[in-house]
Amino acid sequence: MFQKFIKKIKKLYKIKIIFDLPKKNNLLLYDEIHSSVLRKIIKRDFNIFKTREIEIYFWIFIKQIIFFDFRFKTYSRNYIEYTSPKIIISFNDIKNNFYELKDFFKNITFISIQNGLHDEADFKNYFKSRKLKCDHIFVVNKHYIKEYKKLIKSKYHILGRFSNNIVKVKKTTIFNKFLLISQFEEKIGRVGNFYKKLMSPLNLYFSNSNKKLHILLRRKDSLGQKKEIEFYKNFFQSNCVFHKTSKWKKSYEILDKFENIIFMHSTLGYEAISRKKKVAVFSPKKIVHCNYWFGWPAPFQKKYNYFSAKNLSYSEIKRVLNNVYSCNQTNWEKKYYGAIEGLIIINKDNSKLKKVISASL
Repeated sequence: MFQKFIKKIKKLYKIKIIFDLPKKNNLLLYDEIHSSVLRKIIKRDFNIFKTREIEIYFWIFIKQIIFFDFRFKTYSRNYIEYTSPKIIISFNDIKNNFYELKDFFKNITFISIQNGLHDEADFKNYFKSRKLKCDHIFVVNKHYIKEYKKLIKSKYHILGRFSNNIVKVKKTTIFNKFLLISQFEEKIGRVGNFYKKLMSPLNLYFSNSNKKLHILLRRKDSLGQKKEIEFYKNFFQSNCVFHKTSKWKKSYEILDKFENIIFMHSTLGYEAISRKKKVAVFSPKKIVHCNYWFGWPAPFQKKYNYFSAKNLSYSEIKRVLNNVYSCNQTNWEKKYYGAIEGLIIINKDNSKLKKVISASL
């Protein structure tokens, strides 16, 4: 009980109180993630309802003080009522609170955009209700529609990844080398344990083959990057090169340079597929009794075995990396790209999303 009390006090101190009233706007972003990407897509102003670094508008909250109702969901409704948007967009597509708001605002268009890849555990753990509603949900591929439909009543659109759609593919300039998309976790969880086991056989392969492994770091902040580099240095002594990024667009620029990409279950890894990169995939079939195979929820195909490992043995990792390394681009596109291109499509400039927003405004 005492620990819960301390957590609540800490949260209160992080809340920013604003004594002005928010501006009214036809467009509202619910949850601040990817606000910079949304600006690039729609090129217009919008309000942001922050759910992480929480801002409270005092003159909206005062109504709750009168009725002694301090719930955040009540504040959300009061904020929306005052700012009166025509459209509410969220990139946090597995947040119950967003979908629950639809019941209170039937005349507002709710748009949810799939933020990244999900596994079976996400759908089991994050959604607490099976009676949720939305107007439009944009997903990365057709296979996810079946999973969302079990939980949310909505119209569905296949968009691919929103940020990938607005970054032009550049020519490959670094050949015969591998880029690992980092999935480092500071607090090792169910995914991190598997990823950690991958490091030793990967190090052995690159040591034996006299090749350098290039690593695209996950963290954007300098302190996080320092911890991430320390993690890899425990496994790779001198045969790796680190690539740092501070902005989302830079990740695509680095990705485009390399011919061969290694990943486990990274959204950026699947985006690499849409950008016609050769990929080596080391993804478990299950994690903690939940399906996690490469391509899930799409069915696993036999063709995937050429570039996807069955286990983390050194011989299996060597087989997959050698397959990808020796396969030229023409053969890759002819034999394997067709089988995996549908896992994430490219919808140029997010034209499908823009069309729905334009119609709703």
